[in-house]
Amino acid sequence: MELAVSCVLFVLALLIIIISGNCMVSNAVKISSITGIPQALIGATIVSLATTLPELNVTVFSAMDGLTDLAIGNAIGSIIFNMTFVIGIIMLFTTNKIKYSAFGINFYIMIFVLVVIFITGILNIMNKWSGMLLLTIFLLFFIHNIIEANRKEENIDLFAIKKNKDKSGKLWLVIILFCLSSFFVSMGAKILVQNGERIARLLSISEHIIGVTIIAIGTSLPEVVTAISSIRQRSTSIAIGNIVGANILSSTLLVGISAILEPDRLVINNNILLIAIPLIIVSSLLLMYGVKKNRYKTTGVLLLVMFVLYYITVVV
Repeated sequence: MELAVSCVLFVLALLIIIISGNCMVSNAVKISSITGIPQALIGATIVSLATTLPELNVTVFSAMDGLTDLAIGNAIGSIIFNMTFVIGIIMLFTTNKIKYSAFGINFYIMIFVLVVIFITGILNIMNKWSGMLLLTIFLLFFIHNIIEANRKEENIDLFAIKKNKDKSGKLWLVIILFCLSSFFVSMGAKILVQNGERIARLLSISEHIIGVTIIAIGTSLPEVVTAISSIRQRSTSIAIGNIVGANILSSTLLVGISAILEPDRLVINNNILLIAIPLIIVSSLLLMYGVKKNRYKTTGVLLLVMFVLYYITVVV
């Protein structure tokens, strides 16, 4: 009975996170329409943080409860899901040319951050100072996003949300809805972590497996919606750029906060250090090669195969 209740609450929490996350993004775009702030700037700040908020809340609550494997599993698991499954789907079904310039430099930033996590994890020196380094990289990347958004001011709607062009719209109502949806994301994340830990205990499986599978995939569903929308709107270059940016936020902000919240050192599971992180780096290099050589479908198939193989290693 306890397992059934936990599973129901777990699914309910996922639904709350997904619906509230979409509501956050919707109201962020409305803020852009009402205030006249460029959508690219809103996208680089509020939207990028909003789409990462589910993973952030899950990671913070997990770390505060001492569930390190759950916290890091969620963070790295989300990146793997994005790099293999989400981008794999985009590459497989895209019908337009993908521009490498839309995300080129971010690849190198993402790989650099992953190498930092790998080295500090292998040497067992992932402590508060390492966390501060990751958060510093996050801040620099965030500032870079704002500068780039102001420079380009691209106005591409990946979320297929109807914009309210009436500048006299009730901004206060939109802001309240944004704050409420943020609250529900946080509440859903807390319920998700509590019941994820309970399910792992009742089924005698590790928190790491729960983190990199169900929780990581569930909190990454907004990226799946973005991918589908980008294929329909022929804006796959920007979609991949946003996903790579979200991966940088996950690897710096989530892992950084987890390291800072640990009393001593953050111990990272060997599966993440020896399999997950190398897999992410290989999939990144594969994507770079596929985009430069215009081999989209082959790359998409290979990324999806890597997705399946990784999760086989996790379960087995």
